[in-house]
Amino acid sequence: MNAPDGADDHVAADAGAGHGQTRLRQLADEQAALRRVATLVAGGAQPGAVFTAVADELNHLIGAEATFVSRLDRRPGEDGEVEPVLTVVGSYGEVSDRVPVGFQLRLVPDMVQAIALRTGRTARINGDRLSKGPYGAWVATLGMRAGIATPLVVEGRRWGVIVAATSLADFPAGTESRMADFMALTATAIANAEARQELHALADTQSALRRLATLVARGEPPEVVFAAATKEALRYFGSGTARMIRYERDGTATLIANEGTTGPHVRVGQPWEGFPATGLTATVLRTGRSARVDDYAEIPGGEPYLREGLRSAVAVPIHVDGRLWGTIAVGSGQGTPPADTEERMTQFTDLVATAIANAQNRTELITSRARIVAAADEARRQIERDLHDGAQQGLVALSLRLRAAAAFEDSDEVRAEVADAAAELMVVIDELQEICRGIHPAILSRSGLTPALQALGRRSTVRVEMNLRIDGRLPEPLEVGAYYVVAESLTNTAKHARATVVEVDAEASDGTLRVLLRDDGIGGADPRGGSGLTGLKDRIEALGGTLSVHSPAGGGTAVRCELPVPREALPPE
Repeated sequence: MNAPDGADDHVAADAGAGHGQTRLRQLADEQAALRRVATLVAGGAQPGAVFTAVADELNHLIGAEATFVSRLDRRPGEDGEVEPVLTVVGSYGEVSDRVPVGFQLRLVPDMVQAIALRTGRTARINGDRLSKGPYGAWVATLGMRAGIATPLVVEGRRWGVIVAATSLADFPAGTESRMADFMALTATAIANAEARQELHALADTQSALRRLATLVARGEPPEVVFAAATKEALRYFGSGTARMIRYERDGTATLIANEGTTGPHVRVGQPWEGFPATGLTATVLRTGRSARVDDYAEIPGGEPYLREGLRSAVAVPIHVDGRLWGTIAVGSGQGTPPADTEERMTQFTDLVATAIANAQNRTELITSRARIVAAADEARRQIERDLHDGAQQGLVALSLRLRAAAAFEDSDEVRAEVADAAAELMVVIDELQEICRGIHPAILSRSGLTPALQALGRRSTVRVEMNLRIDGRLPEPLEVGAYYVVAESLTNTAKHARATVVEVDAEASDGTLRVLLRDDGIGGADPRGGSGLTGLKDRIEALGGTLSVHSPAGGGTAVRCELPVPREALPPE
């Protein structure tokens, strides 16, 4: 029986209405999903959480069984050339544990992701094309039989790709357009999430760089800068460990800073032994460039790192004055480090290189100044010996001859004149002896610092109270430096301070010679006014020490000197 006139039109209308209702529901679902993603971004969620949410929402929208958001990155290949890779940044679905965040795939032709990125359009692959593709066997182990990839364009650039997969023979018709529409809307959310993250990361990195730069500017010892840089590197680039390693000229390496892990193989200051030829330390030494290991399970010799809980790592070289000095390496137990890790870490290694160069220059300056001081001291000793053995002995002999001549002279007048000349000559000899003591005190050379300081105290015109705790002899440059600090300070006190007492405290312990002088005078001393303390400050600094003067008006004067003493020069405890 034939249908009534117009019945076909009603059926078509009903079908169209049904399709329209379905599309409206789909649009409502897409908008709801988009709002949830946007709310995450507005709430300051980390990009990783946003990417996973995007994968989750798309997975439910199109009925996929697995969805992966991948970012287009670049990394050094086996031949050293940079190659494109896809890094999973969001994973959701039944096989997300086998394709986790951080998982990487080389971008090769004919894979569905490569087709989508090359054409700029959504691509579908299934059946034989999927099983025979470059990763067909691997995809089969996941149980997936069809996939759709949509390129992600963020702020006009190819940012990455999202893939939806199913174990069914194929996705329904129209799935490509739904994916493309949704991802076009979420591109803004991705851009906002990344911008927020980059802003926070930039602020954090700049704060870390300022802290390191402050240490460098203050001239902190290199080991302090090394430890701080390694700690900052772990905080911002690693999740397992961070190490700084110095290359020695004989091809070995030394671990000079470590953060994050401990163990019998981690000995700061000791040789870094047993690093595999395919590992980061050897690779950076061989190439002089940054290197990374995406999975220690895939390289020979990677077992120790796996036992530490590390899966991947990045190392960046430290170059000082054009020479490869060492490397900073950060390791992670969670996926692969971001593609820009090497570039961002370079900012830290540049500061470390500056600190090393500054320290080397400072060491060379101190060494040269120490040579100058030693040469001057030797010249002073030679003058003292020449005066003592030459002019002084000659004057003494002349005085004796004059006294002998006076004894045989008949004329009382001549005898008195000769005796007076002999007495005046003895005064000259005493003054010459005093000059010799000022040039280089013989008691310091013969007996050491403690007796020499005691002799200064006895000769002082101001009462001196001494507390000396120095056992045995110290290296001669230190004894001479400390002696002249005390001598000059006592001279200044007698001339200018109007003091009644000076306290002298000296102690050699814990690798340091400390000398402190305090008087109860009028204060107001200014070392910049040209006193002898200015030259002494240069001498003490040339020996690696410090000299400071505190002299408030009406509050007396305190002179403090500290000199490093080699451990081998200290008496046993």
